[in-house]
Amino acid sequence: MKRPVTLIGLCLLLANTANAATYCVGPPGGGTTHGSIQAALNAAETNPGTDTIFVIRRDGIQAQGIVIENQDVILSGAHVNCNPDEPLFEPTVLNAGGGSMTSALIVRNTASSRLMHVEISGFDIVGGDAIHGSGGGLRVDGHVDLALSDLKISRSEAYYGAGIAFHGAAEASMRLGDRVEISNNLATGSGGGLAIFGGSVFVDGMQTSIHGNTSVHDGGGIFLNGAGSANLAQLVLRRGRMLDASVGSVHEVVESNIAELGDGGGIAAAAWSDVQGYSVDEYFPIWISLNSASQGGGIAVLGETARVRLWNPVIRGNHANAGGGAILAIDGGQFEMLDRNDPDRPADALQCSGDGYLDYFCVIANNIARSASGNDVPGAAVMLSHSAAVATPTRVVLAGARLLDNRGSSVFSDTCLSIECDTSSKLIVRNSLIAYHPETPVLARLIYGSALEFLSSTITGTGASPDTRSVLQTNGSIAIRRSILWEPGRDLIGGLVPASVIADEVLVADAGDLALQAHILVADPVFLAAGGGDFHLAASSPAVDAATAHSGLQWDADGYPRQVDLPDRPNGLGVADLGAFERQSSDSIFANGFE
Repeated sequence: MKRPVTLIGLCLLLANTANAATYCVGPPGGGTTHGSIQAALNAAETNPGTDTIFVIRRDGIQAQGIVIENQDVILSGAHVNCNPDEPLFEPTVLNAGGGSMTSALIVRNTASSRLMHVEISGFDIVGGDAIHGSGGGLRVDGHVDLALSDLKISRSEAYYGAGIAFHGAAEASMRLGDRVEISNNLATGSGGGLAIFGGSVFVDGMQTSIHGNTSVHDGGGIFLNGAGSANLAQLVLRRGRMLDASVGSVHEVVESNIAELGDGGGIAAAAWSDVQGYSVDEYFPIWISLNSASQGGGIAVLGETARVRLWNPVIRGNHANAGGGAILAIDGGQFEMLDRNDPDRPADALQCSGDGYLDYFCVIANNIARSASGNDVPGAAVMLSHSAAVATPTRVVLAGARLLDNRGSSVFSDTCLSIECDTSSKLIVRNSLIAYHPETPVLARLIYGSALEFLSSTITGTGASPDTRSVLQTNGSIAIRRSILWEPGRDLIGGLVPASVIADEVLVADAGDLALQAHILVADPVFLAAGGGDFHLAASSPAVDAATAHSGLQWDADGYPRQVDLPDRPNGLGVADLGAFERQSSDSIFANGFE
């Protein structure tokens, strides 16, 4: 185990500028100053500055309700002896079992609004049992700036946040750095791994993962519920993934968590919450995978003050028993998967490019909506709902996304979770590819009036042909612009009567339902290799240089420029291409932007 150590001295060596002290916890002798962590913390509390406490590695230290309060401190485990220059050993195990029904470790600032700075590393915390409260392994309260690294929290229980519960003030923050694992914890309420009730939590570490946790209610992995508009619960996912050498497998940043009776197997964002996620490291990307719930197997956005924005995620292999295999948004919740065209996109977010390893980004794939009895249900990828009692419309935006092989009775669906449902929910798909759903016969089944909009997208391979069921079944409005809707042998719109249909600049196999719309092109789109999963346009495609420009779309689904005018192709209505991908060159070698 390696961790950088920059502090020097053995025990009680005072820092030059802050009068801080260094303590060492362990058996008597060898320079130790205290026999317990709490005794060292109590002594450190009287000193100004940031004190450091080294803990010599020992098996099974019984540690219940250790409190770090109103003090700046560095708590460092895994030491061989009191010499900080010696190599670090295996983590110090803190066993919080024993039935005291409290958190293993508590960090709180009750004295002032000044941020209290704490660093914790080198521990394996097990057995926390705050079963009637929050934070089985770790609870954080107040104005605290906390950094975690080389830390594992597992086999702990609580009602909220069985692994960690963060009750931060608005300015408070917690950073999950390198080698942080929150796994196999159980919340009898919500937040199996982590619960955030205020302040900001940053997941930004290599070899870091929240996996294998369970909640009875919402948020098997992570649950957010803020304190109000002045103190949102905020989560930022930037880097994750860990190799589990014991089983020879990889755990993604939010993986294999379960919300048994609730929503959001991976992440549940409830009132006054804000989630942002974007990969900055191609080797430690933001994957939300293999989670399960009643609805919203991957992510659930639960209410009008909840918002989730992801710029280049992979949402894969999640499962929901009642719909929304990947994503659930209800009662005014806002979910957005955004691309390079978004003006607020973080500068260090990696592109959704199709180049090499990056081909794994910006994907919603292999998610399942299937009941416990094995019957497919609607909403393999997305389910949304809106109640008339909520003023803000529910909204899901998928931009620059690749939706592939999600399995259920439909890819998209809406539902009604109240006595009276409103029709103002909206699903917007732009600059995206929806392809290869051979086991899902219907693309969208929106029976509660949700509006559906496709812009500059490529849609193909829904179900099997022939099939008497229509690809789009909705009684809400439908708008399709600058898109390819290539479903040969299928009826495009039917089953329900849409409130309205607008189609403009659309390539289809059969005009049929769109015959009276403007600028409908009936032709083969000529994909480069549809059988091999490549839905970029060949040089001979009639969709090339066929569409008008859209001022809000400067980049295609790969992050390459739009409005590329090929000199050897006549222009149709404009120089832009129909569908998700803009052909960059007449030469097939450079067609996808490779140079």
